[in-house]
Amino acid sequence: MKRITIIICSLLLILISLLWVTYTVRKNRIEKQYVSQSSTGILSIAVDDLLLDNVSQLLSFDTRSTGIEGGEDLIKKIVWNSGISIPARLFLFSTDTQKNQFCGILAVSNYDDCFSFFANQYPKAINFVDKKQGIVSVDIAKHIKVLFDHNHLVYSIGLDPNSNFNELHALLKNQDAWVQIGSFKGFEHALTKKHIGYALKDKSLMAEATVTKHKTDITGQWLLSESIEQNLQVRKIDTANQIVTLWSLLSLNDLPLLSQIMSKYTGFNQEQLKKNYANYLDLEIKTDSVIQKDTSIAYAYDDDFNTIEEIKVTEIAVPYIVHTWKYNEPLAASLPGKMFYQFHKAHIDSYLLNTTSERSPDRIQNERTQHPFYFFIDFNAWPEKWTIYPFSKLKQSKVSATMTTTLMDKNKLAIKGEITY
Repeated sequence: MKRITIIICSLLLILISLLWVTYTVRKNRIEKQYVSQSSTGILSIAVDDLLLDNVSQLLSFDTRSTGIEGGEDLIKKIVWNSGISIPARLFLFSTDTQKNQFCGILAVSNYDDCFSFFANQYPKAINFVDKKQGIVSVDIAKHIKVLFDHNHLVYSIGLDPNSNFNELHALLKNQDAWVQIGSFKGFEHALTKKHIGYALKDKSLMAEATVTKHKTDITGQWLLSESIEQNLQVRKIDTANQIVTLWSLLSLNDLPLLSQIMSKYTGFNQEQLKKNYANYLDLEIKTDSVIQKDTSIAYAYDDDFNTIEEIKVTEIAVPYIVHTWKYNEPLAASLPGKMFYQFHKAHIDSYLLNTTSERSPDRIQNERTQHPFYFFIDFNAWPEKWTIYPFSKLKQSKVSATMTTTLMDKNKLAIKGEITY
């Protein structure tokens, strides 16, 4: 019995040693991964560390909750049978010409296995781009595309559902434009030891995240293009019973996504936006609902078959939403009165208030804040009318997130956030 115990302990020790050596070797190869020389932003995900640090969660993880058909089996196939070399840390990159998508470069360890994997998993999405060179494309989903040859696989994850394979094809062919992340000058700060990292080459934004069983902690720094005053004030907001609370005292140069959204809904170009936006926005989505009246016209016939116009008024419960700006006459005229719901505009003091409620306050109070940018969202209270995928999954998992920023100096912010689930 003693001998058997010694043998078992020895085998376990050997196994642990082999796993540790494998882990160390894989970690030492991280810096040899390729990215594009044109990269302006890099997102990194520590695959091995995430697995090791969250083993207990993974053992109880139900892949059916992801909404992916055959999720558990698919993950196993990617790791063991896909012919793709999955590194210890993934590096995805964006460029100036591809700001709304991330691309990645992986090594193909076995071309036949790689082809078989995609042919079996996505038979209707796989196509030969170049049979002679063995270049194959796979249109996995609206936002995910894969292209591979005998040696490498490139992929993109983006917001544009109409994107094609041209840019991926150019990336795969032009391997002289690749650079190993460990020797990429200007991106030394991208080699984080945290579970997830994001960095821009110009160092205007750096963020890191640590993932645990029920919480993800986020820290970072945000370098602003315009200085901010120390005396920060926002409209006084009751933060209780809120689904979403957001405010920003930053310029549109530092909020490109907001700039795009405003341009879409106001019709303003970038110069017009800069002229009419006074570096203030706040948004509330409350847990309460309000009643809006929807008027429709129907036609009926009398006994003599003459057309009779009937006006029908329907009362509809809609989310209580408020978005507020610094008042500006051109901005007030350009903001639409209807965005999914009817919004009522009100010029109160120095603010332009837009709300789904017919009632607006007579006065608005200001209050001091330490946070030039603040964001909170609680998917647990998400409206049932909005529970489409993936919001339904976030609601089911009771996800909530908070992000705050504080001034480090007049043009640099410290970022702190957490996501609970």
